[in-house]
Amino acid sequence: MRAVNVVSCEPDDVPLERGEFRGAAFDLTERLGARVIGATVWEMQAGKKLGPYHYHDGFEEWMYVVSGAPILRDRTGERVLVPGELIAFQSGPLGAHTVHGPGRIVMFSAGDRGWGEAFVTVYLDSDKIGAAPGVMFRRADAIDAWPREGGEKRCTETPRHEPVRKSGSPSVNLMTITTKLLGDDDRRDGSGVRGAQLGPLLGAQTWTATLHELGPGEPAAAYHYKWCREEWALVLGGAPTLRHADGQVALSPGDIVCFPQGPAGAHRLVNNTDDVARLIVFSTDTRRPMSAFFPDSGTVLIRVSDHEGFLFRHDDQIDDYWDGEPGVGAA
Repeated sequence: MRAVNVVSCEPDDVPLERGEFRGAAFDLTERLGARVIGATVWEMQAGKKLGPYHYHDGFEEWMYVVSGAPILRDRTGERVLVPGELIAFQSGPLGAHTVHGPGRIVMFSAGDRGWGEAFVTVYLDSDKIGAAPGVMFRRADAIDAWPREGGEKRCTETPRHEPVRKSGSPSVNLMTITTKLLGDDDRRDGSGVRGAQLGPLLGAQTWTATLHELGPGEPAAAYHYKWCREEWALVLGGAPTLRHADGQVALSPGDIVCFPQGPAGAHRLVNNTDDVARLIVFSTDTRRPMSAFFPDSGTVLIRVSDHEGFLFRHDDQIDDYWDGEPGVGAA
């Protein structure tokens, strides 16, 4: 399991260079073995844009400010961001955004699997629409459109004259946010840990994040791995120890790591120092069904839905698929 430091990594991917759109990239998705959530470190010079003003229908993007003073443009206008800010760009018109330099950011979005799912991109300044597998059209060239005259108007129909909203893209500052005791029942041995559930604060739609504030000796969770869920962890401060399937390693501020589904993603983060450690754990949708395996206790947690779950002993599992089914023994 590999960690990359988003503060010190040197961008080495194909740079973005097109007029005033310029940025240096360091892709994290393939390097960290992610399949669902993807991420790229971007470094921008002053006055340079990361990309066109746009939004996606179908998935949301999140952005974490590593350093500098990047300028965010969203539906309310422009504002300067500060290091430690985490911003969510919702699916649909309310998530329209672009960002200018100077600064370094991490942009999170759909990973390898997500790019094959249903989404479109709407470019508001140029009035274009893009979709899989890479087609793009000017909206004015459409030979038909709906809703038709008299139907419901979408707020994207006047892209250059958007109504100003009272609030912009939801954001939190991870360096100053107030923490409280967490009650996550997936943690099993981490009761009493302080933190903050960030999904509700950011209006999360398809995935979420939890801030953990670990005192000396405190774990973020028991050693575990999950199926049908991918997690990432980003260290904000301190030096938590990561136990993984091949051993353990001490992490540093700025280190980011991906925990894919299945045994290869088994992990436990614990603070073995005398100082407080802060980290954020990103996760695919916590409301959807999943199973979590806890090798140390020999237990399995199965979440059927966001309001129903069961904890079993691993050794009590049924080996015969047909066990107990009425009519199996009939001739």
